[in-house]
Amino acid sequence: MTNKLLVLITGANQGLGYNAAHQLAATGNHHVLIGSRDATKAAQAIKKLTTEDGVDPANISPLQIDVNSDESISSAAHIVEQGFGRLDILMLNAAIVNAEGSTREQYQQVYDTNVFGSVVTTNAFLPLLRKSTVPGGKRIAFTSSNFSSIQLAMEVDNMSPKTFPAFNVYRSSKTAVNMIMCTYAKMLEGQGFVVSASDPGYCATNINGYSGTKHPREGAKVMVHAVIGEKENVHGKLINEDGAEPW
Repeated sequence: MTNKLLVLITGANQGLGYNAAHQLAATGNHHVLIGSRDATKAAQAIKKLTTEDGVDPANISPLQIDVNSDESISSAAHIVEQGFGRLDILMLNAAIVNAEGSTREQYQQVYDTNVFGSVVTTNAFLPLLRKSTVPGGKRIAFTSSNFSSIQLAMEVDNMSPKTFPAFNVYRSSKTAVNMIMCTYAKMLEGQGFVVSASDPGYCATNINGYSGTKHPREGAKVMVHAVIGEKENVHGKLINEDGAEPW
């Protein structure tokens, strides 16, 4: 049991999730669960966080969770329940951009991780989130993208048509994530929840072959703001470093 805000970040062993974990754990006010489908990679991330980045080992723990597996998600929720009895903040960050196979198979794989995995994970941890009674708890944040914006996609000056072939599946999956976020925001607001989505921007991470123009620590700041920002600024919104983005 911990008196600190308990945070689970999926896909936290690298990239944006890793940097968000670093920023939250470094405050001393959060205990971060490093969610990873590979337990070894979670352990390696924790070693780096504690030995290279100066994070107090008392503020961080590993949690094996594969968002493509209902069994893994259920097992992770059980582990958190047994170890902590609650969850205060859920950050849904695990995602993929591309997949192989036929068009149908590509959509199925990307949606399975980005959309279905997020929903199943949220539902599995809702009972533990409802047990949160500490200030700053009952927070759910989805990691989205400005590629999800239909308005921006239709504005040629802001969204080059050349990017559509490479990101079409990913783009639509994040649009779906936005609607799911809005659904939870409306459904859970009366229970004291704050639900949001963040657009970290085009950050250099493994998911894009490190071609992004921003360092992931900068994008992670937006993700962190989504879970610590004032309700009126983040609830039911897709936010970037400047505020709410158009749908």
